[in-house]
Amino acid sequence: MDVTIMRTTEKDASVLLAIQKEAFLDDLKLYNDQETNPANESLTRLISKIQHFTHYTIWLHDEIIGGIDIRELKNNQFRLHRIFLAKDHQNKGFGSHLMQWIENQFPSAHEWHLDTPHLNTRNHHFYEKLGYQKVGEHRLSETLTLYDYVKKMK
Repeated sequence: MDVTIMRTTEKDASVLLAIQKEAFLDDLKLYNDQETNPANESLTRLISKIQHFTHYTIWLHDEIIGGIDIRELKNNQFRLHRIFLAKDHQNKGFGSHLMQWIENQFPSAHEWHLDTPHLNTRNHHFYEKLGYQKVGEHRLSETLTLYDYVKKMK
């Protein structure tokens, strides 16, 4: 897989935001979560995340195709806050490759945490296939509940 993953720079932000908006638009329509959906994030907020958290840009050849936002929690626990790919690069095996890359980048991680919408059975299957276990759920709005997943590393 000819993918390059590098720390995001502010100059990547506008392209990443456009991809993020596209990637999460279906969820916005389905759940109508106007205040929490990444499709409604502002450029200013994305730039702030790039500056304050661990943010990566995913490149295929010389084209930006997605992004990764990781948060360090405590005691060698990390949170995959967000991972997204442009629609035309989804369902082509990139996700598994990216998840393996993420885990390899943080060898000190004892646990990985993430959440995903309750109706997104494709994501549930994907994360469970990679060893994540559903440990709970939390409601964001009347229409959106997120399933919480954890993967304990060996």
